[in-house]
Amino acid sequence: MTVDLTTSFVMALPPGWVRLPARPEAAEQLRHELDAIVAAALPDDLPRDSAEPLRRQFRRQLARTVEEAGEAGATAVYLPGAPVDGFTLPASLVESEVEDESETEPVAVIARLLTDAGQVDGGLRDVDGAAAARTEDVLTNDQAEGSWERVWTRRVVYTISVPHRPGRWLVLNFSAVYGDEPTERLAEALVYLFDALVTTLRWVDVPGVEPGDLETRLAEVDA
Repeated sequence: MTVDLTTSFVMALPPGWVRLPARPEAAEQLRHELDAIVAAALPDDLPRDSAEPLRRQFRRQLARTVEEAGEAGATAVYLPGAPVDGFTLPASLVESEVEDESETEPVAVIARLLTDAGQVDGGLRDVDGAAAARTEDVLTNDQAEGSWERVWTRRVVYTISVPHRPGRWLVLNFSAVYGDEPTERLAEALVYLFDALVTTLRWVDVPGVEPGDLETRLAEVDA
């Protein structure tokens, strides 16, 4: 499989979430996005001596996250760019575009993915007319993090066949981290939110098809 960038789509995002491009050719756009996130989190009216080191550290952490995702083949990383009631949501979304050079039918690929994950029942989805596999698992990290003695990651992956580009796949990998009962309930709510966001996904470069009202509006919001 090889990674390429030709699939165009839009998807609604919650307020405060940002899309950070992970491809080298989008470095300038990434720089502007990072500037905006850091400025929102640590505004200019804070004392410079104490805030400036925090700004540099925060920016390095964000840049490293995006860089590592790009090295792993991601095209973009979505993050909550602003705290909610002073709390930063422990969630992220990684977007990848993959080309399958085999001639396997999408339905067969999806069936294999769901079978391997043991999630045949309920895992087949339709995303704006495209067949997709939805898989879910929970990862455990026994390493302590902050006040949490153990950390779990609730992960949901949509593997979506691009209907007008044979062999093209869009992969959306969502993760929500938790370490206790309250944050576990939050992670569950965030998974529901992600599932709802996927229902807003619309392809915007379908040959011979004019964008519908929702696609047009989402494109305006995305721009």
